[in-house]
Formats: sequence, structure tokens, C-alpha cells
Amino acid sequence: MSHKQISLSAGEWQIMERLWEKQPMTLMELVRALAPETGWSKSTIVTMVTRLEAKGAVTYAEGGRARLYSPTITREAAALRETESLLKRVYRGSVGMLVSTLAQGGDLTEDDIAELTAILEKAKEG
Repeated sequence: MSHKQISLSAGEWQIMERLWEKQPMTLMELVRALAPETGWSKSTIVTMVTRLEAKGAVTYAEGGRARLYSPTITREAAALRETESLLKRVYRGSVGMLVSTLAQGGDLTEDDIAELTAILEKAKEG
């Protein structure tokens, strides 16, 4: 499965964020990290990790008494996939429409604008 084809739900993103921060992790380490902030039960987390494995987003190695889970995709690859999906679904593929929406929202700071300008200048240079 190509990394570009992996789409993550909001809950799956939370699990992946933990694995990107620290890998590998056992299921119990994931439960201890996620349950307090999410309220998810162990069985919910097991189900979600199983789904992530089926999607090809995580893999495991046998590690003594417990499986050790690691991501198979980078955060950057997952973010690119989600951004492309959002752009197509919401903005009909128009980057200009996306940026216009952000600008019109009034939430862009001077630093945000400077960062966007620098990114565009770098893209223009090739």
C-alpha cells in the first residue's frame, strides 16, 4: 500500500502522534499515554491500533511479552496526504482558495504572513 493512500481518522491521528513522539510502544504504553486524555478504554485503543495496522500505518515486532508498535509512515507523509485530501474535498484543488479563506478569517498573524511569504518565495525559486 502506498503511503499516499493511507487516510487517518482524528482518533488514529492521536495514536500516531504518540508513536511519532516515541517508538516503539507497547499497547499498554499507548493505553497509559492516551486513556487519561481521551477517556478511551483499552479495547478501543486496541481496535484503533488494529485498524492502523490493517491500513499499513503501523507495524509491530515481537518484543518479549508484548508487541512493540512503530509507525510505518512519517508524520510529514501523513500530513501531506491529509492536506491534499482537504484541498480536493473542500477547495476543489485550489491552493489560492485555501489561502484566501485563511486570510479572510483574520486569524493570520504577521509571523504567519511572513512565513507564508517565505514559503512562496522558496517555491518560486524551484
